[in-house]
Amino acid sequence: MTLSTSIHIVAHATEDVPKIVQKINDVFSIPKEKILVSSAEGHWGNEISLIKVDCGHKESQVLLEKIISNLKIGEKKFLLRSISNSFDEKDNFYIRLNKQSMCKGIISLSEHDSIRIRFKAIKEFNQNNKFRDHVMSLFTKK
Repeated sequence: MTLSTSIHIVAHATEDVPKIVQKINDVFSIPKEKILVSSAEGHWGNEISLIKVDCGHKESQVLLEKIISNLKIGEKKFLLRSISNSFDEKDNFYIRLNKQSMCKGIISLSEHDSIRIRFKAIKEFNQNNKFRDHVMSLFTKK
């Protein structure tokens, strides 16, 4: 299986961007060299930082397994029940994690002010929903 991953985080001026970068490195085991930070202006003229990470296959597989294995049982059950909402028409798998919890070293779901992660399988692998089946199997892995 070949995967790629994109991680997107919006950090507001009141947030500690170096701390967020360090926690991405610590919690997700992503090298700091892969974490790109750029500045932008928010809707009301406020300064925001856009944090973006692109991961290759090996890091993506480890990240996917780490995220799912560290979710609480209730969060896993919720995701599994609504799994079709986590895949788009191209069978990319999306998950949103709580940015504040990640800064405390905890992986948990969130819809607001979240870390947006997209896992993308190459087309050859994804025939007949094999990637979707693989993701679902990770929820029951012990």
